[in-house]
Amino acid sequence: MLTNIRQTAPFDPPAPSNLSFCGCSFDWRQSCAESFPQYGVQPPSQRSNWSRQRQAEYIAGRYCAIQALTAAAEHHSPAGIQLPIASDRSPQWPPGTLGSISHSGDRAIAIAGRDRDFSGLGIDCEMLLRDSAAAEIAPWVLQRNDLDCRIEVPLTYGQWVTLVFSAKESLFKALAPSHKHFVDFGPLSNMFFVSKITAKTLILNTELRPARGSCSISQSSSQPKSHPSSQFELFYRVDGQQIITMALLAQQ
Repeated sequence: MLTNIRQTAPFDPPAPSNLSFCGCSFDWRQSCAESFPQYGVQPPSQRSNWSRQRQAEYIAGRYCAIQALTAAAEHHSPAGIQLPIASDRSPQWPPGTLGSISHSGDRAIAIAGRDRDFSGLGIDCEMLLRDSAAAEIAPWVLQRNDLDCRIEVPLTYGQWVTLVFSAKESLFKALAPSHKHFVDFGPLSNMFFVSKITAKTLILNTELRPARGSCSISQSSSQPKSHPSSQFELFYRVDGQQIITMALLAQQ
């Protein structure tokens, strides 16, 4: 069921040596009950109500997370690591570790590290949206200042909305464990805006300035004048029909 298993970082900038990755492709049509023990993933009690596709996504994501955790914590063996579902439905990472899991289409990916090195990790993988589909979700994903961003690479409207959504999702995953007021994606999406997009990274800022009006996605505007209390640089990559984003929050 799982193929193309790899533990190299999917981003061009060198990844920190204390960060571990694992990604794979999967075919949910080949999944079955035996797939859980085959890949060393403990079946959750909730799976009785899940479709085969949902079970395959869970297996692929947890398998990648276990492999990433094994690399991050060398004294553990793969068979000794599991990530049960926490009360908030997020993965319950072993003490001393943290990470993030994402799956989209036929791909799953996970990152892991030690909490002495990172205060938060977030990764997200999204299928690229067509322009028409992007227009439907834009009111939910974008806030006014997102329209004011500086864009240094050519992006279609669908690519831009997908990238902004994925970046905010990665940041939400990285911040949520230590910022309990981020109970869902909506408040964070409204609080942060993308101020700059380069070929490999993008900058997210907090909302602390009035919007200057919208701009065309095909045009670059001057750098917005903002005074954010928080600013985050995220990595991203367009890989075929998918976008992958990653947020790394270093331990202070």
